[in-house]
Amino acid sequence: MRNERTNRREFRLYRMAKTLGRASPLWLLQKVGAVLGVVFLLVSPRRRTVLANLKRVFPSRSGLARFGVAVRCATHFGRIGLDYIKWGQVPAETLDKLVTCKGLENLEEALARGKGVFVLSAHFGHWEVAAQWLAVHGFPQALVYRPLENPLMEAELAAARTRFGSSLIPKAGATRGIMKALAGGGIVDILIDQKADLEHSVIVGFLGIPTPTTPSLAKFVLATGAAVTPLFSYPKGVGYEFTIEPKILAGPGDTITTLTQRYNDALSRAILTRPELWFWFHDRWTPRKRRSTAIESYPE
Repeated sequence: MRNERTNRREFRLYRMAKTLGRASPLWLLQKVGAVLGVVFLLVSPRRRTVLANLKRVFPSRSGLARFGVAVRCATHFGRIGLDYIKWGQVPAETLDKLVTCKGLENLEEALARGKGVFVLSAHFGHWEVAAQWLAVHGFPQALVYRPLENPLMEAELAAARTRFGSSLIPKAGATRGIMKALAGGGIVDILIDQKADLEHSVIVGFLGIPTPTTPSLAKFVLATGAAVTPLFSYPKGVGYEFTIEPKILAGPGDTITTLTQRYNDALSRAILTRPELWFWFHDRWTPRKRRSTAIESYPE
């Protein structure tokens, strides 16, 4: 259990960083963040997790090549970790100027079915900025997320995520919120690329490796007929460009397992094309043994 003193200390540091971020140009925040990301990689025990993950997925690459991916990954996540302080405050006009979208017609086509849409992404690129751009352009989303342990920081992050009309659905007990959003023909953002509870997983391929994966998304799709549109974002100068891929629909022969595999295939293609943009710091392949949250326990 975190104590109030720790929460307040973290919050004060964050407010200081937010004030500096408001006064600093994006390029400077990104440069500083990139350096800090590499320093973290070099001094943190998480370096072992990053390199072990990369060796698992790219066994034929040299150790030097894998380390190069690790450094570029640390650079990228250092960049987005610091620049989000700015993105969480910029006006809609700045988002319009520095963020571009390809494939918006794919989302519009999926929404036209009237059954709701899941925007499927991963801890890849800058998914938070893409969500803000969509909200600014008339596509607010219900964001499935795991709240921070620090309630003061959580309130700040929630305000940044919802300032253009999106809403939040805490992952624990998310079923009702997701079903309500889909019933209204809305958009639900969901990430399925992180560690899953072994007890409530399906084993499907992810980055070429049999991996326990939450079946939640497939269960919702089979129950509602909702479409799934993969979305991936990429750095472009000081801004970002994101792509929305054509919708994935459940076919007559699809099951929870086959659909989950199709979703993982979409994620894997993007990650293998630009591996430095995925969060290799996460211990993806050590199964979680505790019981799942409600979203992962959605009934058959």
